[in-house]
Amino acid sequence: MATALLGSTGESRIRDGRRITYATLGQPGGFPILYLHGAIGSPRWRTPELDGLILEYGLRYVVVNRPGFAGSDPDPERSVASFASDVRDLVDQFGFERFAVLGVSAGAPYALACGWAMPERIVAVASVSPLPAAAGPGASVGLRYQAPLLAFGTPGLGFPAASCVLRLLGLRSSTGARAMIDDYEVCRRPWGLDPGEIATSVILSHGTRDRLVPFAHALRLADAIPDCQICTLPGAGHFFLSRHLRDVIAPLAVRAGPAQTPTRLRVAA
Repeated sequence: MATALLGSTGESRIRDGRRITYATLGQPGGFPILYLHGAIGSPRWRTPELDGLILEYGLRYVVVNRPGFAGSDPDPERSVASFASDVRDLVDQFGFERFAVLGVSAGAPYALACGWAMPERIVAVASVSPLPAAAGPGASVGLRYQAPLLAFGTPGLGFPAASCVLRLLGLRSSTGARAMIDDYEVCRRPWGLDPGEIATSVILSHGTRDRLVPFAHALRLADAIPDCQICTLPGAGHFFLSRHLRDVIAPLAVRAGPAQTPTRLRVAA
């Protein structure tokens, strides 16, 4: 019998009064996986394959919008580590005792921060195509992201270049362009955490042909994390998640325990 997914959007006020927006998909009682988007936000994040995996494993998928994105209030003073406090406030309001976190590209450092801050609650972190830190253990001090969308590093080109990328992706918000620039700048400042102190299990997935963050830099970050499983994708570039969604989500669901045994339900037409 076909089963339809329950989806909704909402917002939450965290302790300092800022607003965090989110979208949810799946049954309220499902095992939670928090998705932390890349620096372009979370456009077109829902796919038929994701719907199928949520039904198959009985998940509740929560897309969390970072400061400046999709109605979430800006936080000019934030760091990678401080965002974990925002996530803690949000999951407390949801009532999640145990959950997993999936972070992609610029969202991956924030996912690692959650694993660092809440090891007693997070069963695992999936770090996909992570941007490395600019300083500290596992850092890539000399790395300069090699991609057109990062032309903001050139004086005078930042905001127009970011806006152009967002238009190409079908996103027209000037707030989104500003948020994209801010997000990368936060990732390139000190994170405020030591990867060697991450007690949560981490699954780091990276493509061998990633030209934005070369594979060697991902290995350096992985080596600094005590419990880190490296999943190598031969020939993959930076944006591979949509083609390997099961490979990333299934290990998180399995680590949640027996309740996430696949049920093989299918999505309603």
